[in-house]
Amino acid sequence: MEREALAGLDLKERAYRAYERGRARRAAWAAAPTIAVALVAALMSDRPVTTAIVGAALYVAAALLSWRGQQLGRGVLPGVAAGLVPFAAAHAARIYGHLCTPEGCVSICVPACLAGGVAAGALLSRVLRRSDRLGASWASACGVAALTGALGCACVGFGGVVALAAGLLTGTAPLALRPARGA
Repeated sequence: MEREALAGLDLKERAYRAYERGRARRAAWAAAPTIAVALVAALMSDRPVTTAIVGAALYVAAALLSWRGQQLGRGVLPGVAAGLVPFAAAHAARIYGHLCTPEGCVSICVPACLAGGVAAGALLSRVLRRSDRLGASWASACGVAALTGALGCACVGFGGVVALAAGLLTGTAPLALRPARGA
C-alpha cells in the first residue's frame, strides 16, 4: 500500500514538472520577439554593452511575466507594443538630431523620449482601463514598455531613460484617476 502511494506521488511530481517545463518553453517562445527588438537596437546603437544588458533584461522580464501568466502575463504584449513608440521616437531623433531656431540649436533626443513615453503611457491607459487587477497589469505592462523604450532612449543616456519613465507615468496617470469598479 505504501509503495503504491509513493509511486502515485512520483507520477504526480513528474507530471507537475512536465507541466512547468511546458509552461517555461511556451513563455520562452512568447518572449522571443523581444530578442528581435534588441537586435534591431544593437544594430542602431553606439552603446552595445548597454543595449545588450537592457535587451537581456527585457527578454528575461518578458519570459518570466509570460511564465507567471494571468494579469502579469497579459501585460507583456501591450508593454512591448507601447514601448516601440519611444524606441522609434528616440531612434528618429538620433537621425534628425537637433532642431535649429534663431536662438540656437537644441537636441531633440530627450524631448523625443519624453513624448514617446507619454504616448506609450496613453496607449497603455487605453488598453489597461478595463483590467480587473490594474496593479499587476500596469506594473507588468509599464515595466516591459520601459525596457523596450530604453533600448532606444539609452542612446541618449540616463536623461533619456528618465524622460521615458516620466512620460510613461504621465501617460498612465488617467488610470489612477478612473472611478473604482462598482462605484
